[in-house]
This record gives sequence, C-alpha cells and structure tokens, in this order.
Amino acid sequence: MTPINSILINASNLHSGGGVQVAVSFIYELNRMNEYGFNVLVSSVIHKELVNLGVCTNCFNSFVVLDARGIKALFNSKLQKMLLSYRTVFTVFGPLYSWKKPDKSIVGFAQPWIVYPHNEVYDNFGYFKKLKITMKYFLQWLFYQNSDQLIVELDHVMDGLYKRFSVQDLKMLVVNNCVSSIFLNKNKWSNLNYKNCKSGLTLGIVSRDYPHKNLNILPSVLRILKEKYRLEVGCLVTLTEQEWLSKDDEFRKYIDNIGPITVAQCPLFYSLLDGVIFPSVLECFSATPIEAMIMRKPVFASDRLFVRQACGDFVNYFNPISSESIANSVYSYFTAHNAHQSRFVESAYDYALKYSDPSKRANKYIDIVKDV
Repeated sequence: MTPINSILINASNLHSGGGVQVAVSFIYELNRMNEYGFNVLVSSVIHKELVNLGVCTNCFNSFVVLDARGIKALFNSKLQKMLLSYRTVFTVFGPLYSWKKPDKSIVGFAQPWIVYPHNEVYDNFGYFKKLKITMKYFLQWLFYQNSDQLIVELDHVMDGLYKRFSVQDLKMLVVNNCVSSIFLNKNKWSNLNYKNCKSGLTLGIVSRDYPHKNLNILPSVLRILKEKYRLEVGCLVTLTEQEWLSKDDEFRKYIDNIGPITVAQCPLFYSLLDGVIFPSVLECFSATPIEAMIMRKPVFASDRLFVRQACGDFVNYFNPISSESIANSVYSYFTAHNAHQSRFVESAYDYALKYSDPSKRANKYIDIVKDV
C-alpha cells in the first residue's frame, strides 16, 4: 500500500463545470476527515472555492496552486516535474497530459464524447468541426489509456468504453458521483445577489453553455408553455458574460442570467426555483438532478442513461430534442394534484439522501489510490 505522503491529488486541470464541484467536495471531505497526509495540486478556481469554504489548505503535506489547461500542460515544465516527483498521481478528472507516466496513475474519466462520439450534437456540426472533434477526443483517449486505473461515475460509462474499444485489459472501477456535503450544511451556504420579481413559476439550471447542454431549446419550451398551456414560466441560467452575450434576442427574452456561481451558492440558487430543468443530451454523470432532489425541487430531465442510472423513477423525464415533450412534462407535473407533487418531491429527497454520500465517495477514492 502506497504511503499517502507519496500520493499527489491532481486537480490543476479543472476550471469549470462538474469537475470543479467534485474536486472541491473531495478535498473538503479530506479536510473534514483530517486526512492531511496527501499532497494536493489544484487550479486557482478550486483554490478560491476551498478558501471560501474555510478549508485548511496549508494543513496538507503540500498544497500547490497551478493552472494546467488542456494539452498545453505538456509544455508546463513545473507541472511535469511535479507529476514525476510522486509515486502515485490521482487526477480527479483527466486526461493526465504527461510526457512520461508517473509510476502509478489513477485518472477519473468523465468524457462522454469518447463514449458516445456520434450523438445529436455531433450530427449538427459541419465536416471540419466533426474532424476536429474526432481528432481531439482520439488524442485524449490515448492519454486515458496510459492510466493504471480509470474511475468512472456510472455503469453505462464502463459498458460504453468496453463496447467501443474492447479494452478488457484496462482496469476500470465505478465510484458513483454525489452532491457535496455543503448542501446539508446551511452554515456553508453563500448568498446570491438576485431577487426574482417575476410572477409565475421559475425553472432553472446550473450550467455552462456547452453545445451538449442543449440550452438553446429552453426559449421554445417556455413559449409553448405560455401559448399552448397558458402557463407563465421563467427560467434562470448561470452563464458567463461572454456566453450570455452570444445568445440571440429570443433566448434573452425568455431567460434570465445570474452569472456563474460558486459551489457554496448552489443551494440558494436552487431555493429560487420551483423546479430544475435539465435538457442535456450528453453526459457521463451530472450532479444537477441529485442536487435538486436534495433541495426538494422537482426535476425535469432528459430520458437518457446518465440520468436514469443515477435518478431512477424520481425524475419527470422527457425527450430532450423535443420542445413539446419538455413542455408537456413541466405542464403535467405542475397541474397535478398538490398531494402528488408533495409525495414526488419527498420520495426524491429520500432517494437522494441514500444515494448521495460524499464521505463514502472520498473514502473510496482514498482506498483506490492507496491500493493502486
């Protein structure tokens, strides 16, 4: 078993999205469990989140802030030197870009484009865009294969990789993702500078504007709810200023943007909503539906394996490429009897509490990196 002072936890390549949430949650749990013997390498974004949560970063054996960005990491001499100075490197989510593999390399895998290359988003791209994407993820897969152990978040990911690549010799383990324990500790929640003054219902989603998130379908959904079902529904998103300005007039007519939020602000974001809408067409896993359940909010989500395997029957499912299907899902729920709504939300909450355990996830990570 590897002594923990020779193990590096590497999250220097994570700057946005669910990967940041997982890394912050994991290191936060290490702090809670007094597991300080590890060496920790994080991006500036993760460092800021940890400081806001009051994590004692200088209690670890070593703690370094360094930003690695994609394949450019291969030319970051400081990073490359650090990676090779430890016996075991656990990259929370890869790929790990390194010219020479560390003695033992454990890498988290969460790249759905590699598992499902020909998806609805890909089909809408032109020839050169498709070629660029194919080359990008082929290169990533080469680096993923350089790992001694891959950690995936749901069974469909492992099954998909085995089916596509027949990688029977590549070791993979499933460690279910979950929400941060911050959601259950109100003392760690941070305020939002937003007041929803609109009448009617409010849906929302925590997300960047990646093509596979399918956010552009939202205005047509809200329009159908208003014109066909006479249901006034608003929607909140958390886009960057650049992403927001790139949206067309119709999107900005129907949708409100509060800007990017931190992990500690997520609970209060959900508290603003009457429901969470999740129209993504491509994921390995997303914590968004589970987070919504923990916050006792109904979830309207894509009928895809990455939702069903995590959420079971505790989600209002729809076809994510059909505005009518999404609108019908929302309308059907909010016009149901109040008793049904209450039972649905409480059942989902109970399920999420049992499913989601960040301490267990942290301990599984620790056991894997020690044993490998």
